[in-house]
Amino acid sequence: MEIANELQCLFSSFGNCTVVNADRTVHQGLEIGFGVTVLKRIIAHGDRPDRLWLNVAYTLNDFHFDDDARFGDNVLPGAPRHFLRSELLYKHPQGIFFGPNVEWVPQAYYVDSANTLKTEPYAIWGLKLGFENGGPFSAYIEGRNLSDVAYIASASIIDTATPALPLFEPGTGRAVYGGVKYRW
Repeated sequence: MEIANELQCLFSSFGNCTVVNADRTVHQGLEIGFGVTVLKRIIAHGDRPDRLWLNVAYTLNDFHFDDDARFGDNVLPGAPRHFLRSELLYKHPQGIFFGPNVEWVPQAYYVDSANTLKTEPYAIWGLKLGFENGGPFSAYIEGRNLSDVAYIASASIIDTATPALPLFEPGTGRAVYGGVKYRW
């Protein structure tokens, strides 16, 4: 998408948002997601065998200014170029599933339009355990960021940053989430 006069909210050092128009910007990229069985009949055989299931969600962001008067062709701040979330689950035919997951931002991204200050890349992992057998009841419990990695989950953007500005928003430390669903 090529955008003329895109509205951008830039935060000042006082935390106020100033809305400005960028000359021209380009937003292009790719999102892909899939789930696939990578192994079957590991332990349970028969009509409904067990399986090893891989879920993958990947995003490629290529967002940049297009010959902007102030920022040239700089990368637009605030979004990682690559983002990957994946899980590998063992699924038993009785409904129990479990396995590891990972969230990965392999490259730092800019937090300012001048492209002077970046975040840090990160990878966090977790484990999920649940029950879903096709019936009305399902449930799960998931531990995320089990290594308790300190990471930057998102950032406020600004035109030109300095390391002292409070632009970085921390990600959640080690945490446990759960959910229950009942369908009727």
